[in-house]
Amino acid sequence: MKTDDAVNRSGLNERQLEAVSVEDGSVAVYAGPGSGKTTVLTNRIIWLLQRGEPAENMLVVTFTRAAAREMEERLVQQLGPVRGLTIGTFHSVFLRLLREVGVAIPRLLDDREQTAMIRRLLTEMEQPDDEEAVAHQLSRIGFCKSNLIMPERMKVKKEQNIAFRRLFLAYEDKKEQQRVWDYDDILLRFYQQLQGSPGNFLRGRFSHILVDEFQDINRVQFEAVRLLLSEEGHLFAVGDDDQSIYGFRGSDPRYMIELPDRFPACRRVVLSTNYRSTERIIKTGQQLIAHNRHREPKRLHGTGIQGEAPRWLEAADEEDEARQILNLLQDGRETAILYRTSTQARALIDGLVREDIPFSVSPGDAGFYRRWQVIDVLSYLKLAENPDDLDALMRVINRPKRYLYGEEWVDSLWQLSQRSGASLLESLPRLKELKPYQKKYLQEMVRQVLSLRGLPLSQAVSRVRREIGYDHFLSTMAKDLGQDFAALLEPVEELSVAAESYTDAPDFLAHIQKVEQRIRQQPSTSQVHLMTLHKSKGLEFERVILIGLHGMVLPHHRSLQVPEKQKGWAWEEERRLLYVGITRAKEELVFAVSRTRQGKRVGPSPFLKELGLPVAAKSSPVRDEKPVSEQDAEQPQLRYGGEPIAEGDRLLHSRWGEGFVIGWETLGGTAPGRKVTLRFGRETRSLHYELSRQLGILDRPST
Repeated sequence: MKTDDAVNRSGLNERQLEAVSVEDGSVAVYAGPGSGKTTVLTNRIIWLLQRGEPAENMLVVTFTRAAAREMEERLVQQLGPVRGLTIGTFHSVFLRLLREVGVAIPRLLDDREQTAMIRRLLTEMEQPDDEEAVAHQLSRIGFCKSNLIMPERMKVKKEQNIAFRRLFLAYEDKKEQQRVWDYDDILLRFYQQLQGSPGNFLRGRFSHILVDEFQDINRVQFEAVRLLLSEEGHLFAVGDDDQSIYGFRGSDPRYMIELPDRFPACRRVVLSTNYRSTERIIKTGQQLIAHNRHREPKRLHGTGIQGEAPRWLEAADEEDEARQILNLLQDGRETAILYRTSTQARALIDGLVREDIPFSVSPGDAGFYRRWQVIDVLSYLKLAENPDDLDALMRVINRPKRYLYGEEWVDSLWQLSQRSGASLLESLPRLKELKPYQKKYLQEMVRQVLSLRGLPLSQAVSRVRREIGYDHFLSTMAKDLGQDFAALLEPVEELSVAAESYTDAPDFLAHIQKVEQRIRQQPSTSQVHLMTLHKSKGLEFERVILIGLHGMVLPHHRSLQVPEKQKGWAWEEERRLLYVGITRAKEELVFAVSRTRQGKRVGPSPFLKELGLPVAAKSSPVRDEKPVSEQDAEQPQLRYGGEPIAEGDRLLHSRWGEGFVIGWETLGGTAPGRKVTLRFGRETRSLHYELSRQLGILDRPST
């Protein structure tokens, strides 16, 4: 290993050099976007080795295998092979250390096996088991385990939480029966090993621990790092609390923000030069993130290139938004199109496929037409076109309920169809041993499905939803399972919008097949990249287009469904998510929002007001705007605090329709305002009035 003058001092700016060469104590490096954090981390390792620190005493931890490989490659380029240095992801390092102390490691589940296990358990429990539902439940399990919360210690009361606890217990039991671990078990088992006797081999093992992307650390990882570090050891943490966006996994930016408090001798260093973006893009990001109160202040700047002002694109609806973006893409410039939820990508993917424009997208983000609700509605359309489609028939036979269960009837139906020459669908009511009510439901099903033939596509989808009763089926499911009806209904609402671009079912189904083919056969290189805001972190693009910036989408209403004391933190994480999207752009930044979404009028994201974006003018530049007061920055919904509320007032809810106020009370704490109680028909709901107004959930009818 060669270490003489390996640290390239001439290639480091003043702040980078300061971070690299701190003599004693721990260091918290707050690295803004594009500020060269990997360069700093690599040079810190080299600097320590030059100072005579044994490689065996050093641990370097990253969050991804790609980051670990990049670090190793840079070290080899500058030093040659470094023997004894422990470097890798949390999982790989902890697994290696567990093996060193003789812990027997069971077989590890891969992603496919873990997904299949959860899907089987959900199916057995008669819970939704599509890709999104499985991913959501896996995320919840990972969140709990990263915070050292195991199912046997959970105290839950709500039906949906009871169902989750039951799933969590079944999942852990199934793994134990099969003698396997998931990747979260590595972290938990390692933490348990460290919790053993103080004299064990692992505690205090390293005198220098260097952690990349420290803002993404969760409780079990932080506690493990703390116990691995020797009493006189030094922590070197590099990250950006403003880019902490994985709260759903258990990440908490407070570990980064409060690091100097946890390690009293810790030195703060801010990397303030952004080498990625133009000055105007940097200023836009700073203007937004300044509204967050829980952060390490950073005054960032670029390299002096002003660039274009960020642009504002306003569209009539999501289809118009897609058309305008497709026009922008004609210049062939490298472009990332970022969105909050994968459903928002549907219109763009449809347009890109129709226009035959190459693009890349994560299969998970492009799975709209594989959502189980979408497949259900499409199965009705397929069955109308082909009444002998057994797969489609079996899928929807009890959606809604027609009380024909099991599969014993399938053989009888097939034989009956063969003898009579009638289709499988038309033979249903002729099955023997049907109860009168079953026969009635099946006769009605035959009539309803056949009535879909020849209808314009959008009308056919509407009839499936309303006359056949698919929306009501979802509503009943939501109540039975304690789930959010709006979330279950969203894919169907989006499908209704997609259907408006096609005249009949065969054309639409052919388009869907083409979309699926394009997703499977993506080009190795592309100038157009589609991804969620979460997946964009760590990447950069010449142009970034942020789409679907609506009030109930960003911040996302489900992310704000947290206890009152956590609402402020939830708002700030959603703001950080938009900040991450903004700071992916190198040269050009476009904000896009439509006036309607899924056929409903929607307001723009409240974050756009913080950016000074004009809602009325198309293709306007972003205005500079000073940050609002601290209280308004933390609680922007308070601008509705002056609106009067009285018993009997009529309000409109985006999901439940017309409601009447039957009471209200003042709220304090971290989310001040008023809790209003409304009666919707036979149901009573309580809502945070100001927050619901801010998000566009509640509206006051014009008088």
